[in-house]
Amino acid sequence: MTKLSEDPHTEDDRLVFSEESQLGSSDKVGYWKIMLVDDVAEAHHVTRLALHKFEFEDKPLKFISAYSAEEAQLLIEAHPDTALILLDVVMEENDSGLKLARYIRKILKNQLVRIVLRTGQPGQAPEAEVILDYDINDYKIKTELTREKLMTTVMGALRSYRDIQTVEISRQELATLLADLEKSHADLAQAKEAAEAANQAKTTFLANMSHELRTPLSAILGYTQLLHEDAQERGYSDLEPDLDKIQSAGEHLLHLVDEVLDIAKLQAEKMELQIEPFPVKSMVELLVKQVQPAIEANGNTLTVEMADDLGTMASDPGRVRQIMRNILDNAAKFTRQGQIMLKAYRATADPTDPESEQIIFRVRDTGIGMAPEQMEHIFEAFTQVDMSTRRKYGGTGLGLAITHNLCRLMAGEISVESEPGQGSTFTIQLPTKISK
Repeated sequence: MTKLSEDPHTEDDRLVFSEESQLGSSDKVGYWKIMLVDDVAEAHHVTRLALHKFEFEDKPLKFISAYSAEEAQLLIEAHPDTALILLDVVMEENDSGLKLARYIRKILKNQLVRIVLRTGQPGQAPEAEVILDYDINDYKIKTELTREKLMTTVMGALRSYRDIQTVEISRQELATLLADLEKSHADLAQAKEAAEAANQAKTTFLANMSHELRTPLSAILGYTQLLHEDAQERGYSDLEPDLDKIQSAGEHLLHLVDEVLDIAKLQAEKMELQIEPFPVKSMVELLVKQVQPAIEANGNTLTVEMADDLGTMASDPGRVRQIMRNILDNAAKFTRQGQIMLKAYRATADPTDPESEQIIFRVRDTGIGMAPEQMEHIFEAFTQVDMSTRRKYGGTGLGLAITHNLCRLMAGEISVESEPGQGSTFTIQLPTKISK
């Protein structure tokens, strides 16, 4: 076995060489490894002499000599970064060179090294058949291989090796990058699944806590009402203002709890609709009575316009009323001494489909309005325009998120148009009939 000496053109080639990577070693140390495989010593000497001062891309050649196919097997295993093998066909056996070529390609899986056959017996191995069957890169007759032709052959082989090596290095770098990307994607997917599982557990917990949270609050409100009645009967009028405050605070807290539970149920997909037919006009009239105090509290006036053909809806009347109350409460909260308009009418989304009838609710106010970047997040849970808005106007930031999710649950849509200082217009489109 062989070791390369310090001189790039030396003929000292009988020492052991350590194992190297298949890619890039020759390029890094500044020379091209050329393996000469021939059982005739003179062939080695003549080749070295012919290529003594040969350079390709400013790098000289390093020669490794093997005098049998068996020795060449050991050398190519030790030097997988060999750029070119000049290989004799007939050595120990008539096809020793061909067997070596097959060993390199099939067993060692080395597809980078360029293999050029040099034979003095061309009839022993037909050129076309050998090149195809043994993945040979060139085939030369020794008697025709002049110094000039040898240099041309070596240059072409090294150029091919360089290009293939560049492609292979790029392929490996790309494979590494893809592996890193796949790992990052897997890590992100795992983190996303963990976050979704945690969020699902949270929303499921809150949805299941409905009874436990509402029961004590309902008891507080019930006992407060009893105390209020008892105080009136006993003439304790001085207690009534405090009892009114307890009642009001309890009802507000119950409303907040209901909002948190509603958003939790919607996110956990545990919200169930109670579908029944109901007259839309009656629902709107009840809604107006419920929101009138909140609208008047800020000095606003409410104008209602209802079409004559509103008819009935087969939907959840409580949830439809909740949607509209959230929108009207929102308008009342952010409007001072202004106008709030509610319009309701019937429309057909698709004239060719009688089942596509909708009830359109439109609420317009003259309140503070919103900028485009604020509207992007208006239907997200726990979101308000900014912290100053929350401090000034209060609320949980859940009303519009609940409304948006309820509209989707009921196969409807909600949209908003707004400008800062010019008010907002919310449009709700709900189908007149929902299948159970």
